[in-house]
Amino acid sequence: MKITSQSTNELVLTEGSTSGIIVGVAFITAGVLAELFLRQNGPLVTWIGLGMIVIGIVIVLFSSSITVVMNKTSGRVDYQKKRMLGGKNATYLIADIFRIETRKQWQMQNTGQSGNLPPQRVLVAQSVMVFRDGRELPLDHQKTSSSTSVGGAVLMGGQGAETAIAAQVAAFLNVPFQEIMPPNMGSGINIQL
Repeated sequence: MKITSQSTNELVLTEGSTSGIIVGVAFITAGVLAELFLRQNGPLVTWIGLGMIVIGIVIVLFSSSITVVMNKTSGRVDYQKKRMLGGKNATYLIADIFRIETRKQWQMQNTGQSGNLPPQRVLVAQSVMVFRDGRELPLDHQKTSSSTSVGGAVLMGGQGAETAIAAQVAAFLNVPFQEIMPPNMGSGINIQL
């Protein structure tokens, strides 16, 4: 998530999905190249190539971008999530916002390309807008940190900016900000206005 414009009365956030489209196109290209140049190696290569093409198409179709426009003058938050297939447009009232949260949690992810390395714990984060009635609205996609674990310690990078932007959004809206940390990482900070 990044702030694309800010004035005293309006804040615009965008979260793009160009990386999803690039990955999808890479899968499609690799599948087509496998079909063209390796077809004579047997039917297994053909199925692998077709599988890569299908995976690439699915990635491109379901990649999304989010735009959130918060306007104090109108008292509204305009939310737009775009996809090649479908999307979402909604309007919310700033007065209904209870707080902004950045939630962090551990997830297991495979890190080895050949599959011989065990899964590793990776810290992921997502910022959400929490409304007074309990509804939640994601401000961005779930992000993996560029953290590295060394023994029991975690060296973090990348998510500090995400947390700072979420705190800046909370300050703009004049609502509390809360960072929710996973177990074994210390307590989260709670910034109250």
